[in-house]
Amino acid sequence: MKKVFGKNKGNKIGAPVGSAEYGKFIREAYMDTVSEAVVLSDDLHESLSRYDEIVDSISKLKSEKDIIEHSIMTLMKENEIAYVKNRKITWKKSVRTSLDTKSLKEEEPEIYKKYSKISSSRMFKIR
Repeated sequence: MKKVFGKNKGNKIGAPVGSAEYGKFIREAYMDTVSEAVVLSDDLHESLSRYDEIVDSISKLKSEKDIIEHSIMTLMKENEIAYVKNRKITWKKSVRTSLDTKSLKEEEPEIYKKYSKISSSRMFKIR
């Protein structure tokens, strides 16, 4: 990873590009947006081509991983634990409680409003 130094409201950060720390810095530094488009250097074309290759590889690897997982699950059936040589495989039931926010908003709008939290983020996409 390449080491990059940037500024955010007078504070310096020294973190490698690609690290979680740098990602957090970028998200916080550029939380506010403007709707104007910017034209970036054509030099980025190579990086974008490599990005596309990586995305394709990740997709293929995820499909391969899913096939292996599904095959193992089929063999495990209802069992929670399986062993292969020195490897332990677990497939345990997990229970989660969630709220039906749509119904809550319709039936109890004041409670919904009181306990709702609004957050914002920026979505990064390359097309």
